[in-house]
Amino acid sequence: MATIGALGDIVFAVSTNTVKTFNDFKRTVSPKFASHNRHLKDTLLEYTGNDPDKISFSMLFSVYLGTDPQGEIKKLKTAARTGKIMYLVIGRETFGNWVITGLSESREHIDNKGNTLVAKVDISLTEYAGR
Repeated sequence: MATIGALGDIVFAVSTNTVKTFNDFKRTVSPKFASHNRHLKDTLLEYTGNDPDKISFSMLFSVYLGTDPQGEIKKLKTAARTGKIMYLVIGRETFGNWVITGLSESREHIDNKGNTLVAKVDISLTEYAGR
């Protein structure tokens, strides 16, 4: 199995039996500036720090690709609802600590017993800097 990366205990990997990867990876970096009005002059901007970075991506879980959609969604929901701090690594790049701040799921195929066969999950992460 070729491991692509991981978000905490959620491993992104590909093998002949399993595909568990992500799509549409986006990272947002937002510096903060204070705006100071000046009499008869242009407004002065002052750099005051950074907002936490944000990352978003989608994952497709499918029994046809060797994953358990309901189990993977349960892991993600538990991490989101408990505020679990997770380390993010993709390839050789380490991104540091993150928390899930948004999670939406779309159950695309369900069998005749109510089992989810294919689900898409959109994940929003916010950088966790600690204290």
